[in-house]
Amino acid sequence: LSEADIDKMVKDAEANAAADKQRREAVDAKNHADALVHSTEKALAEHGSKVAETERRAIEDAVSDLKEALKGSDAEAIKAKTNTLAQASMKLGHCI
Repeated sequence: LSEADIDKMVKDAEANAAADKQRREAVDAKNHADALVHSTEKALAEHGSKVAETERRAIEDAVSDLKEALKGSDAEAIKAKTNTLAQASMKLGHCI
């Protein structure tokens, strides 16, 4: 390989590294969100009656919002909705 070929390969690898990192973060965000949705829905089914109606609705709304975000590919939106659900579901965790 020539020096130019090596330089091109290095530059291509560097350029792809950023895109790979973004894809990995998006996949990780989706996986984390899916797990949180599943565990929250399970906890709501088992213990939803132990929380106030307004808190239960807030949790259900956060689940719905996160599911909607998961239909897209915006990792930042998914992370934001995941954080919102995590905050909302803490109230459920305190009641268990």
